Amino acid sequence: MNKLTLPLDVMVFELRRSLTVGRIAIWFLLVAFPVAIITAIHLIAKIEMGERFDPEKLVEPLGMAMYFLIPEVSCLLGLLLWATPAISTEIEGQTWVYLTMRSSGRRMVLIGKYLTAVVWTLSASLAAVALCTVVVDSPIGSETWWVLTKLVVLSCFVHAALYLMIGTLFYRRTMVTAVMYTVVVEYVFSFIPALVNKFTINYRLRGLLADWMQWDNARSQAEHIFGNEPVSTHLQLLGLMVVVFLGIALYRVERTEYPTQQEG
Repeated sequence: MNKLTLPLDVMVFELRRSLTVGRIAIWFLLVAFPVAIITAIHLIAKIEMGERFDPEKLVEPLGMAMYFLIPEVSCLLGLLLWATPAISTEIEGQTWVYLTMRSSGRRMVLIGKYLTAVVWTLSASLAAVALCTVVVDSPIGSETWWVLTKLVVLSCFVHAALYLMIGTLFYRRTMVTAVMYTVVVEYVFSFIPALVNKFTINYRLRGLLADWMQWDNARSQAEHIFGNEPVSTHLQLLGLMVVVFLGIALYRVERTEYPTQQEG
């Protein structure tokens, strides 16, 4: 058996196992949630503005709303469901002990679950971006779609690595810890005009949105105070975050003796 393909085998197995009514319903909810809100905003603007309705004036407000609802909300909700409990579900299902008996079993399963979280969430988020773009019917719809697609991909890969790391470090209170981190760090800290803002993922994503779409209003207050950073810096730091988060998760899962259901 080729070890290089084992994570892919785990991913395929997990995706097949996810084809349940509940999981499929959640997938559709993640797609419908941003689409419904964007549709409502668009219709309300049309009704209230009447003949004064100008699609060009709504390009930036609706684009920023799409960014917040999909890369910053829908992606994180999907990854909370998939990436965060990667270890705790195996412990609760009493299958972890069997994985530890296999050579590289822990690492392969962890990487496979990481890929599963990315693929599952990415598919829902990309569908939401496409549908929202159609609903808005912006004069620069193709450009908005392309930029948001790139941001969704980045958000999924980086946040999945982050939540996977949280899942390996805090396997007993995984969801609580991940939710607290998301609310406090990614949302509260990201709006504080302080240097700590630069260490959040959403700070980097907003910087990319502002640079790629030329929307200065998308920049965080910290970026206005400390100065703008080039696109390459944002991309390099996001890539570094993925490597660091996954590295910590893999090290932790190899070195830690997690309790079985009976022991815990």
